Amino acid sequence: GGGGAVGVETARPRSDTHTNSAEFILLRAADSDDPAASFQQALDAATNGILQNPNNPLAYLLAGRAQIGLGPHVSADSMIAASLAADSLLTRAGEMYQPYLEEIAVHRENAWINLFNASLASGDAGNPEESIRLLETAEAVFPRTRPEALHNLGVTYGNEGRFDESIDAYGAVLEVIRGRIEEVDSATAANWRMREQNATFNRANVLTLVERYEEAATTYAEYLESAPGDVQALSGLAGALASGGRADSAQAIYNSLLDATGLGVRQYLDIGVGLYRSAQSVDTAVVDPRPIYSEAARAFRMAADISPRNRDAVYNMAQSLAEAEDWEVLLPVSEQLLELDPYNPQTYLLRALALNGTGDQEEAITVYTQGDSLDFRIEYPSPALAPRTGGGGVASVELTNNSLDPGTPVEMRVHFSGDDGRDLGSVDVRVEAPDQGVTVRADADLSSSETVSGFYVEVLSPR
Repeated sequence: GGGGAVGVETARPRSDTHTNSAEFILLRAADSDDPAASFQQALDAATNGILQNPNNPLAYLLAGRAQIGLGPHVSADSMIAASLAADSLLTRAGEMYQPYLEEIAVHRENAWINLFNASLASGDAGNPEESIRLLETAEAVFPRTRPEALHNLGVTYGNEGRFDESIDAYGAVLEVIRGRIEEVDSATAANWRMREQNATFNRANVLTLVERYEEAATTYAEYLESAPGDVQALSGLAGALASGGRADSAQAIYNSLLDATGLGVRQYLDIGVGLYRSAQSVDTAVVDPRPIYSEAARAFRMAADISPRNRDAVYNMAQSLAEAEDWEVLLPVSEQLLELDPYNPQTYLLRALALNGTGDQEEAITVYTQGDSLDFRIEYPSPALAPRTGGGGVASVELTNNSLDPGTPVEMRVHFSGDDGRDLGSVDVRVEAPDQGVTVRADADLSSSETVSGFYVEVLSPR
């Protein structure tokens, strides 16, 4: 092909027996009785076309199309291999004959759609690693053009603890949307704007997890431009500011949040945790942290007022009051905690501190000794509650055997509550006491359509 641009190969597409055969099979393959066999036949015909004439772009185009068609009818690994093969074949066809480029983009998007759908099936089947490989391949074949695969990569990387990759994936979502939103129709644009918000919020969360607080604060602020007043984002922003050493700015946000109305248990808990961390991070030579701990206790109290049997809310309130040295107020709260968490030595310590602080040293020693002489302890990993986005969740407890005979059954009933304080049901868990001094973990999994915000553990036996 004379007259082509310098350095660009051009070759005219030519039909021959092989390409005619491949085209004919491709027309009918998807609707045939055995689509995998039909696409394979088309691939064989197109491959013969390439072998007969290595400079025929049509043969490469048809082989690429056959590989893409084959994808949904084979295993995930074979689909990935077929998609990457299609990528090379289509690239070669486009290099040889540039008028194909527009059509090739359509085929690449089809491959992307197949891979994306397969990744959803892998995710639903509980195989996140496979889901990630499929999504990464989708992006290799049709890169940086649609945000959905990148968004799901951000979520799945995050769930798998691959936080830096999650941050990069969300960043790529934002680049694609901001770079292309003017080109898409209004319905797609509306969907993309929601995705942009979601990716911005998730990216800020993950940045906080990896302690990149300044970037997290900037990203929360960006999100809040499109969702002013979003309590979770404000709470996240305040948390990032506090952790990044800007306790004053953080506190101002928390205080305004506490004066807002209509928040749920989860939101008050987030605010309380943020204030508690803020108090921990101040320079005590310059600032008295106790008033900040009191504000944290106020947030936890609001959560406990909605949900009085939420152990975390009551425990965190007691802990904050102890740090604030507000012994009078801690006294009744420690009693409430004793009802909810009677096998946790920390409960007895907090109760003893309240008694000692209000002048009852003798009782304080008695209570502290009780905590020391429990037959077994129930404590909690951090985090102890993993709510699922679609509802329900898992509560985890750690049981340490102090003096039970090993093998003694310990039966527990874990009671779950929702964001409005309602009881969502309970799950019974039975563990055998391990050797003395050894800790075992037990999980209680609640299936529910409601979001779980808290739990407490009732020991049924031994009493």
